[in-house]
Amino acid sequence: MLRTITVACTLALLVLTVLAGCRQGPDEKGTYTPARSQRSGEVTAVAPGTPPQPPPEGVAAEGTEGGTEEPATTEGGTEEGSTGEAATDEGAANGEGVAEEGTEGDEDAPPDEPKDEPKEEEVQPEPQEEDVEIVTATQLYARADRAQKAMFETSKGNFIIAIYPEIAPASAPHFIRLISEGFYDGIRIHRYEPGFVVQMGQVFGPDGTPLYRNDPKKAELAKITIPDEPCRSENTAMTVSFAKPDAPNSASCQFFINLGDNRRLDKLNYGFTVMGLVIHGQDVVRNLRVGDVIGRAYMVRTDTELGS
Repeated sequence: MLRTITVACTLALLVLTVLAGCRQGPDEKGTYTPARSQRSGEVTAVAPGTPPQPPPEGVAAEGTEGGTEEPATTEGGTEEGSTGEAATDEGAANGEGVAEEGTEGDEDAPPDEPKDEPKEEEVQPEPQEEDVEIVTATQLYARADRAQKAMFETSKGNFIIAIYPEIAPASAPHFIRLISEGFYDGIRIHRYEPGFVVQMGQVFGPDGTPLYRNDPKKAELAKITIPDEPCRSENTAMTVSFAKPDAPNSASCQFFINLGDNRRLDKLNYGFTVMGLVIHGQDVVRNLRVGDVIGRAYMVRTDTELGS
């Protein structure tokens, strides 16, 4: 009898032990199924925008049983250190799971900081257009008596250019310097476009070879450039402007005389700034052709020098 009671107690104790080890939780259908271990590593989907929640006490970061941190991954690779930086230890410990820059977490970047675009402070503001008072060609004629003047002696005859520093404070003084240092002496006309322009002042060939080897000073002066400035007059017939390549602040020594209404040049290619006007010898200018030579160019200051 005693053995029977002992066996019954032992069986009852085993049943209670088994029941104590089987915790149960409700599923979606209202029945009970064994609950999953919190160390299983299964991740529950969270609605977008839900703040990260810290894990329960005693649960390893990232849901791994041993708390071993896995490397952060980016598209195209999973090896630690090969693609992007690993998540910080602090973030893993808090269960936030926020990847560093360069990982897949970039997909959740806020819309006001788009990827692969410059930050706001790096965007350069567009230059504001300067409000420029325009002096017409007619007004330039009226100011000619007070203007500085230059004589150009050519194989076709002579012409005189009035120069206006007040409307071209960078171009006009540079033009006067080139004339005063004899830069245009012996220069050939290298461009003629009927009804458009006649141009002169070229000292380098297409391959960069100096065209006037006996006068190295021309090559040195031709390397000096001036800053762009707004056109304060109009590129109309007989006005004078510096030529330049399609680049900012590149005008140097070549100049052209307009043979027609070229006001489209006022703002084209950073603007072709009018700095002078042919006031005598306009017919000579119209007859200039490629190959004609400027024998001498110099500044004149008296009526006697002008030949009147």
